[in-house]
Amino acid sequence: MTLLEIQDVTKSFGGLKAVDSVNMSIEKGEIFGLIGPNGAGKSTLFNCIAGVYPPTSGSIFFQDQNITGQKPWDISKKRIARTFQLVKPFGSKTVLYNVMVGSFSRTKSPLRARDRALEVLEKLNLADKKNILAKNLTIADRKRLELARALATEPELLLLDEVMAGLRPMEVEEIIVIIKGIRDSGVTIFVIEHIIRAIMALSDRIAVIHFGKKFAEGTPTEVSKDEKVIKAYLGEDYVIA
Repeated sequence: MTLLEIQDVTKSFGGLKAVDSVNMSIEKGEIFGLIGPNGAGKSTLFNCIAGVYPPTSGSIFFQDQNITGQKPWDISKKRIARTFQLVKPFGSKTVLYNVMVGSFSRTKSPLRARDRALEVLEKLNLADKKNILAKNLTIADRKRLELARALATEPELLLLDEVMAGLRPMEVEEIIVIIKGIRDSGVTIFVIEHIIRAIMALSDRIAVIHFGKKFAEGTPTEVSKDEKVIKAYLGEDYVIA
């Protein structure tokens, strides 16, 4: 079943086409990766899906409903959540408070919001840090807090924008396990990542964009062996065995 359908989406800023006639579809229950060089248009595409930017042209469908150009809060109500490259928690508030902010998108009850937040923190191994101020967390824990806040909104589609950036190899492995567990719980995942071995290990399918255009899509093995992708992004030294 197709969960998200992107049809000929273009986003222009003046004379620059940051996203140029992109088409792709994501099936319910899969992890779909998006890769490409810096400035390729990956985050702009996420912003169009999440309602931050309205597409200049084209359409976006979620569960067969046209959500093109809807506001971020309306997109969230439809059970689409996203994380951001630059993590900006409420630094002077506790970890629990930060996650409860996400929970309140689904309930007005402080008790239910707290219960949901604690459940998410437990899954992400942050429960023991619930009373710590967010500004005192390590980078790795701030990344998990960003993920927890998104999960607290109870999404059906989760957009992850470089959630592993800046992490040490062991921390990357921990996040990979967490993301796979989130998918196994029934959440479909659309992920942007520059740590190639991580996204290759995670994804069922991967799309590649460059200068705003999609020019390859397939399984991790297919994409890693595509000469266009190797030349434009991966480099000659990267090939999946």
